[in-house]
Amino acid sequence: MATLAKRMERRTQFLAFLAQELAPREGRGLAVARIATACTITVAIAMVFRIPLAAYMAYMVFLTSKDDSAATVTMAVAGTLAITLAVILTLGLAQISLGDPAIRLPAMALMTFLAMFSVRTFALGPISFLAGFVAVTMQSVVDEVPSPEVFTRTTLWLWVVVVVPAVITILINLLFGPSAAAVAERGVRKVLTDLDAALTGGQIAGRLAQWRAILVPLVEKSRNPPPTHRLLDALVILEAYPDPIPPRERTRLADLVRGCLRALERRSPLAEAPPGTDSMPAARAATHAFAELQREFSRTPAQQPAHTGHKPRQLFVPDALSNPAHRKFALKTTLAIMIVYSVYTMLDWPGLLTSIVTVFFVALGSLGETVHKLVLRLSGAIIGGLLAGLSIVFILPHFTDIGQLCALTAVVALFAGWVATSSERLSYAGMQIALAFFMGLLQTYSPATDLTVLRDRVVGILLGNVAMTLVFSGLWPESAITRLRGALADTLRGIAALVRSPQNAAMNRQQTVEALARADNFETLSRFEIEMLPQQTHLPDLHGIERLAGAAFVATSDPLARDVDAQAATSLGDWLERAARATAEGSPLPSVAEDATTAESGTAAQAAVSNLRLETEHVATSAQ
Repeated sequence: MATLAKRMERRTQFLAFLAQELAPREGRGLAVARIATACTITVAIAMVFRIPLAAYMAYMVFLTSKDDSAATVTMAVAGTLAITLAVILTLGLAQISLGDPAIRLPAMALMTFLAMFSVRTFALGPISFLAGFVAVTMQSVVDEVPSPEVFTRTTLWLWVVVVVPAVITILINLLFGPSAAAVAERGVRKVLTDLDAALTGGQIAGRLAQWRAILVPLVEKSRNPPPTHRLLDALVILEAYPDPIPPRERTRLADLVRGCLRALERRSPLAEAPPGTDSMPAARAATHAFAELQREFSRTPAQQPAHTGHKPRQLFVPDALSNPAHRKFALKTTLAIMIVYSVYTMLDWPGLLTSIVTVFFVALGSLGETVHKLVLRLSGAIIGGLLAGLSIVFILPHFTDIGQLCALTAVVALFAGWVATSSERLSYAGMQIALAFFMGLLQTYSPATDLTVLRDRVVGILLGNVAMTLVFSGLWPESAITRLRGALADTLRGIAALVRSPQNAAMNRQQTVEALARADNFETLSRFEIEMLPQQTHLPDLHGIERLAGAAFVATSDPLARDVDAQAATSLGDWLERAARATAEGSPLPSVAEDATTAESGTAAQAAVSNLRLETEHVATSAQ
């Protein structure tokens, strides 16, 4: 009975997860419509002009489509540059290695290693990754090409296969796509609306991290980042509240959130609901945070502070050559590529080429990330394959013209696009639904009748999954928990800097929030590892770190920071710095020095510091 109850609970959680990910939201319908329209036009052009590899042309629309028009154009241009580089590299390599496996195979391994190494260390890694992927894939099909002329012609067609859908996607998004600033404002509005509903219904627990995950990527999109930073600060401060939040305080917070929404819509002047003089420190900090957010929203464009921009990105990451994890990751992926290539070559089963695609696009930094993407890829491939198979058997025999094919393409693209516009936890499944369906349906320029393509695709995905799992779990396994540990250490460092240097509060808060978002992501991914890797010890509890960050944001907020005891803050900052080092090294956290102050004594600032000390003790205890 206990096992049955646990299964029912997991099923309920899964259904709730799907309902949340697939729920309608502002702008989602238009985004899906743009994807479906671009796919339909691309398929029509491919069929009319008899361009080969129509399935990959349609899939390119999904690869290049992003939330806003600027990101879509950037991705499409990057794809064009990557395919141009790949074509030049492939044709150049073909001059010396086309018929000699002794040269071609080491070249494939070297290109794979460089592509995967660059994606972790190089600012233009996505371009070199795509170029390497295309070049390796073309080298892997040399044995199936009847002559060098056909190989050259196929390689040149690849440029058309990528550029045509890229241009179509750019045009549609420039005409109908939203700007990055509009996407950022939409995300802020969604978070505020959901926060209002959660406070009203008393269901805020567990959702603060989800809202932070939505907002952190929007900072770079926004023309005016300060409101997003203010809202992120408020979401961290809410971590310091008791769970559940008292009803009266929830009502007051909901009023503040509605005031922010009205200010965002420019519908009312600034209205502040100050807490009573006996309110807890978290209430004062939250009131100040939401009041500052209202002020940011109430400013006219002329009153908004000039945005100085973000720090320029470095060409290479600082530890590109010193960190062995980058080389190990590239070597593991190279080994998996060569294993699947050897297997399907020895089996004389060229239809398993999708195993190489699987390894390239599933390879990620940790085992948890890799398994997560494997699950999404396999699930999407099965769903897309079933849709294609049913269409081949029951629908295509009744089709007589290209318009009907385009209509079917649009319908499935709408479905796959809806899934693909979910968060990162589910979106990749939508991409795979589209790819599997297009590969099964768009086999030639006439109605498809062969189901072996679908069979080969699914078997290829399984082969790639098996190879990736064996290599990544058996050779230098890197757990998502290891990366979670690093993110928690970064969070503790950010909190330490915030407590010790309140004059740099804005920068330190931003670094802390970003580290918290990474930690939440890795904590989710670590669940996919189950018991595949050894358990780690002396790992602080993530929820405790979140509450610690909330207490630190409260103690350093403007209403309280000026009255905080500098000596006590420095002492706590020193402990947090030592705790960060211990967390990174996997050693026990140091003990917290005793303090006679209680949360109920003294001023609100003293109470805030006492709460901060109490949270440090909880974190220290959780890591024992």
